[in-house]
Amino acid sequence: MQAVKALYKQGQIQLLEPLQGITEAELFIIVLDKTEPTVRCQMPTTHSEQDFKTLGLASFFDANEDNNVDWEDMFDVKPR
Repeated sequence: MQAVKALYKQGQIQLLEPLQGITEAELFIIVLDKTEPTVRCQMPTTHSEQDFKTLGLASFFDANEDNNVDWEDMFDVKPR
């Protein structure tokens, strides 16, 4: 899968860069209307603890052995 920029004018689509290594493909086109402001998509913030509670796994966070554990440090990952 590749993403390329193109222009549409008078019924014609002009790719602004070639498709690399593709001889035949099905295209899905997203049209950004120049007359309307662009709306940016935002990914929803994640709330892992709330997600677990919603899934019925709230007890995962209620065990005494898991209280006050720095999970980022435990798994050697940096917080987002």
